[in-house]
Amino acid sequence: MAYGAGHALDMIKRMAQNRSLRPSNRSKFKESNRDGIYSEPNKYTEKPEWKKIPEEELIKVKEQIRLKAGKEKKKQRILMTVFVVTFILILIGFLILMN
Repeated sequence: MAYGAGHALDMIKRMAQNRSLRPSNRSKFKESNRDGIYSEPNKYTEKPEWKKIPEEELIKVKEQIRLKAGKEKKKQRILMTVFVVTFILILIGFLILMN
């Protein structure tokens, strides 16, 4: 007797198919597929070069991020307060109508 529409069985089959596609299940040593599973072999030897930012500019950027976050937080507080007050007023109105 089958329960449901077969969604669980379909999920199990898909997971097994995806598991078989992983590179960890591919042959690595017998057929020398270890190199280049995902990319070129020299990709990991090159290190990225990071930009050097002056300390003053870094402080300005951090301050801008903090101001923006503060404004967003203030907006969220105001919105939440409006929603709570509106909900309380609707609840009080509903209770008055019920009596």
